Amino acid sequence: MEKPWTLSQARALFDLPFFALLFQAQQVHRQHFDPQQIQISTLLSIKTGACPEKCKYCPQSARYKTGLKAERLLEVQ
Repeated sequence: MEKPWTLSQARALFDLPFFALLFQAQQVHRQHFDPQQIQISTLLSIKTGACPEKCKYCPQSARYKTGLKAERLLEVQ
């Protein structure tokens, strides 16, 4: 298990110029993931009212009455 970050390490990240931070993030990402692989995400449905959360900004939220029949959420594979 890695040691927790120190305050000075966290501040050093905040002090980096944006593109230096972006470059550093890309280097860390490439250490853990194949840079030639692309993750594809798909929005399966919207405004189904299936989400139990009550977020004001999200069309999936149960707070909105869309007139559509609520669908079950997919199981995590």
